[in-house]
Amino acid sequence: MSIESLTRTQWDGAANRLWFEIDQGGETVRCCIDALCLYLAFGANTLAEADATNAYVSRRGWIHAAALSKAGRGAFERDGDRSQAFVRLTARDL
Repeated sequence: MSIESLTRTQWDGAANRLWFEIDQGGETVRCCIDALCLYLAFGANTLAEADATNAYVSRRGWIHAAALSKAGRGAFERDGDRSQAFVRLTARDL
């Protein structure tokens, strides 16, 4: 499965982040990237959903590669409201 085939995203307004999925060895891995990271590293004009999403779309390949690398290192997290492990990308990761 290619990176481009996993295109489903979801904006989390409460946490100001965008959720997406990557394929890691045939397994779907939930990931998120925060709006500040999209603003600082990927040129989003603001932290708003539309600008953050546009920045994600324009650099999706790089973002997915960074998430895949982090997943490969086993750098998973859990939130209280999400029981499934996930990869979180922030400005600290860059």
